[in-house]
Amino acid sequence: MKIRVVIYLVIISVIITYQINRSEVKQLDKFQQSFQVVERRLGELLYQLQAIQYGLSHIGHQTEYDTDLSFELTEADTCYTSKDRSASQMYDFENDFLVVSGKAGCVKDSVLHTKIIEAIKITPMMTFLAGRTEHVNSLYFISLDKFVITSPKFNALLINPLNFEKTLFKRPYMLKVLNSSTEGVSNKVFVSGPYDDLYLNNKVITFSIAIYIDGRFYGVLNSDILWDDILKVVDSDFYLINDTKPGFDLGILSEPLSFDGNITNLRVVMPNSISDQVTYLLKNSLVDITFYFVAIVIAAWVLYTLKLRFVSKVLASESCHDPLTGLLNRRGFMAELENIQHHRFYSFMIIDLDNFKHVNDTYGHPIGDEVLIRVTTVIKQQIREKDILLRLGGEEFGLLIAYNKDNKQIDVFERICESVANVPHYSDDTEFHVTMSGGVVTTSSIEQIKSIKSVIKQADERLYAAKIAGKNRILYADLSNNEPLNM
Repeated sequence: MKIRVVIYLVIISVIITYQINRSEVKQLDKFQQSFQVVERRLGELLYQLQAIQYGLSHIGHQTEYDTDLSFELTEADTCYTSKDRSASQMYDFENDFLVVSGKAGCVKDSVLHTKIIEAIKITPMMTFLAGRTEHVNSLYFISLDKFVITSPKFNALLINPLNFEKTLFKRPYMLKVLNSSTEGVSNKVFVSGPYDDLYLNNKVITFSIAIYIDGRFYGVLNSDILWDDILKVVDSDFYLINDTKPGFDLGILSEPLSFDGNITNLRVVMPNSISDQVTYLLKNSLVDITFYFVAIVIAAWVLYTLKLRFVSKVLASESCHDPLTGLLNRRGFMAELENIQHHRFYSFMIIDLDNFKHVNDTYGHPIGDEVLIRVTTVIKQQIREKDILLRLGGEEFGLLIAYNKDNKQIDVFERICESVANVPHYSDDTEFHVTMSGGVVTTSSIEQIKSIKSVIKQADERLYAAKIAGKNRILYADLSNNEPLNM
């Protein structure tokens, strides 16, 4: 039992170890996939900013732009500059922008008004990309001249130009760009966040890039992406951080996300505590573990059932056989009678070894057991396989033979008696012999044989008479006429 338990525990340990290794491989694959998905998604946004920057750097002042603009001054002294859709426009996104500035922006020929008209050349590329990018919450240009161009336009309605100095110019993305040297700004994309958006009740991450036109710093182009939208592409087992010095106690960290030479502080994190590993194991290998567990239970049940059947057969066999000689006992004999085939005649003989107590007293019980075993062998040599030999107990045996020719059984019984008397037995250097007496009853009724009690009684009476007659002989009786058959 202990060995079996140890074997089961070893098998289970091997399976769990194997599944843990498989789970780690699967989890690392998912981790790498999440890293690649985030890098690809954010890379697309970065390339859009770089495309705008590249396009604007080649526009130049000579580029003409439709100046059919609408300037609207609100009661709060906020100037909104927009463009209504014209007949030549093909898409709605072409005018989906709004410029927000102070009151001076709506004063014709003012410096701010001129700057706004000059900066409008940015809007075609802004509206084009903003209208075709699903994950961009807002694309906006912040000019150092204190105006903002935003696409889509509805995001600009929340901006208050009176708070530019306290709000927009203090935002992390503006500080990163403005605090960088000119050499470090030219083609660099800055990543800020996640942080709480100024006007929306959501966290955002911002990609920023400096805009130069004709070599002059115009301002900063920003792209806001909702942080939750970024996290959606990351597997739920992991999360994203933007940290210059992340702690290794967070778990397994990916390499910094980089985009075309722009290395950021964004990393994918896989928590790796013991509880996390157990969670990964259950998620990645629950089906396999369940399968193995069920297989082990089924295998154990099958083995237990087979063993139970084997033990049951062994116990059944032992309960029906004599442990010394291996012959049937009374119980086994009665069970065997249920399957006996139909014949014309049946003869049952009780055999008793003569003076067997003297053998045990003289030579000892071990020698007596050897005598019983040898007598069993001798009798088996004289009978057929289908004849039934049993040990009734002690030195007493029973023999049932079925046949179809009358009186042929007598030869068999007499040969048995003679063989038993002639076989030598030994105790040390002493040779001795034992004889047997037998009582035989013959019947033609299979029902009498199956009920057996009366047959045994009649055979026992013949045996008793043989003992009185001098032993070493067999006496016969026929139950059909109750007349003894003396030979």
